[in-house]
Amino acid sequence: MKPTLTLIAPTCTCCPEPTALLPRDDLAAGWAVCARSGRLYRPEGGAYVPTRLPDLTPPEERPVSVQIDLSQSGYA
Repeated sequence: MKPTLTLIAPTCTCCPEPTALLPRDDLAAGWAVCARSGRLYRPEGGAYVPTRLPDLTPPEERPVSVQIDLSQSGYA
């Protein structure tokens, strides 16, 4: 006898009637979003849990200004 394999689409927990989650390939591996609310979910164990985007890190400190010699004919 062959074993039965049941596939269940992951659903959200933020809506009164659970909605299937849509995978987001542009985010971290396995992340998904609720089509109704836009809430993000990440896989944890065998389920999906609500999450938020990670904080962005500020870019390196760079010089605020650059000196340009405007006396050259190319800038006129």
